Amino acid sequence: MKRKSLYVVIILAVITIVIAALNSSFLQAKKLSKEECRERFNEKVVQDIKSSFPELKVLDNPNDYIQEYSHSDLDKAMMATGGTAAPYIEPVYQLFSGAFTGDPKFFIAQPDDIAATDKYDSGFVGYFLYKTDQTNIMIKLRPGEKSWDIVENKKAKGKIIPWKCGK
Repeated sequence: MKRKSLYVVIILAVITIVIAALNSSFLQAKKLSKEECRERFNEKVVQDIKSSFPELKVLDNPNDYIQEYSHSDLDKAMMATGGTAAPYIEPVYQLFSGAFTGDPKFFIAQPDDIAATDKYDSGFVGYFLYKTDQTNIMIKLRPGEKSWDIVENKKAKGKIIPWKCGK
């Protein structure tokens, strides 16, 4: 009886070791590429920023037309127009310079509660979002006659988002 119990324990130990080895090799195969890891990190950063400013809920509404732009998107727009778009988007372009945690993003939305005015002939709103350490920043812009105008600049304490992509 003692021998049977010993054999059962040994067999269970071997099975456990084999399962652990298989899980380890499976997890290594599932490692994220640097690009996927960076993308996930940036998503976490943007979600933290959005959580700091309730008005950014407009960016999560699937029924609204939301456009997202990166620094390279603005570079492409400048090249595509031969630089003629420069006077209009230069204020936004300048916001992309500096040191950030994650990649800054520029969103354009048309919230229901924003209407055209004498100064702004459309209901479009731009939101430039970025993070520095534990500070979340939202710069709100409106499309003016000749360029995007900064209409509001808000800061809020955010979370530290750890970089978990290796060295």
